[in-house]
Amino acid sequence: MQTLPPSFLGKKVYMDGEKKQYYVVKYEDKKGKRSVDVLLFEHENPVIFGSLDYTGRFLDSFYLSNRTTKASGEAVEQFRVMQSRRKQHRMTQDDLKDALKSEDDAKKKNKKIVKLLLDEHLEDIKNGWPSRLIALQREEDGAEDSLIMNTLLEATGTANPKKTYEYLKTHRLDDLVPTLGFYTDQHPELIEKVSADYFDVNKGAVLEAFLQETAGVVPMEKEKEIEQLLVTGEQIDQRYGRRTLKSLLRVLSRRVKQEKEQTMKEWLYTITVDKKLKQAIVQSLKK
Repeated sequence: MQTLPPSFLGKKVYMDGEKKQYYVVKYEDKKGKRSVDVLLFEHENPVIFGSLDYTGRFLDSFYLSNRTTKASGEAVEQFRVMQSRRKQHRMTQDDLKDALKSEDDAKKKNKKIVKLLLDEHLEDIKNGWPSRLIALQREEDGAEDSLIMNTLLEATGTANPKKTYEYLKTHRLDDLVPTLGFYTDQHPELIEKVSADYFDVNKGAVLEAFLQETAGVVPMEKEKEIEQLLVTGEQIDQRYGRRTLKSLLRVLSRRVKQEKEQTMKEWLYTITVDKKLKQAIVQSLKK
């Protein structure tokens, strides 16, 4: 079972028993095989470097004022590069607080705030940077439909789909991964990638939703990709007792009626010669 690295952005690390003094993770790097390097901040200043395992337990940590290692030096330097670029977006702390609110509740005193947020999301996606906006959204428990999240959704619709996927996976924005199914007609490699990464996440629920989106747009002449969808759906069902295969067949059946001059049964015979898959399809259609 593959385990995706968690994202600790926005995580509060308390320094006292009364939970009053804390630092916030605003930078992370997942180069380690089973660990995540982080910078903990006091307000906007990095104070502590740490290495966490996937459960969030500290494997190592130290104040930046006391020690420097190669990993901590690289993290601080990368943060400074990001910080320099973000200063060009010209958002104040009041703007960022406003961005945590919904469209209806935000004051938008900065008339360019939506564009500035969108531009920052796009730059983070392009460069694979850990997002200060997502860290803030999590730290302050922003509205589900905050300006931050709304502009992120817009950014994922215009950015390079492959880079968008890596960004969503790295930040563990799993709820947005299924939306990328819409782009698999142009980027079929995403099917294999998402299937490998998300098969065991939330008992296959994220992958199932992604496959359903993909089934709605995959070109009907792409037999290999369609067979891959159905095989993966059947595997999810076998592992987690879901009805993924049936849901995919339902989507594809509607498309066959609209786009093909064949019955569903006739069309399926052109898709696969795999006897095991055919048997699974027959059983699924009977349910």
